[in-house]
Amino acid sequence: MTVTTAWPAGVIARYLTKAAEILADPEATVDVRKNRDFGHSYDCRGCGVGGSSGNDVEIHAKAQAHAATCRAIPRPTA
Repeated sequence: MTVTTAWPAGVIARYLTKAAEILADPEATVDVRKNRDFGHSYDCRGCGVGGSSGNDVEIHAKAQAHAATCRAIPRPTA
């Protein structure tokens, strides 16, 4: 799958969700950001779940684990 759209500002890593894999939808992702004040955070663009951690290795592992199982589809934008 080739993605041609730009990542949102501040996103440093993206993981395709299970829904993205099934539907070939590059917008169904879990995005990781480096927080300005502390650590990193992730949020799922499908179901909205997220988390944060001061440990960047841990946050990537959590984001990837969530993406591997999430089947939620992002809400369409008008």
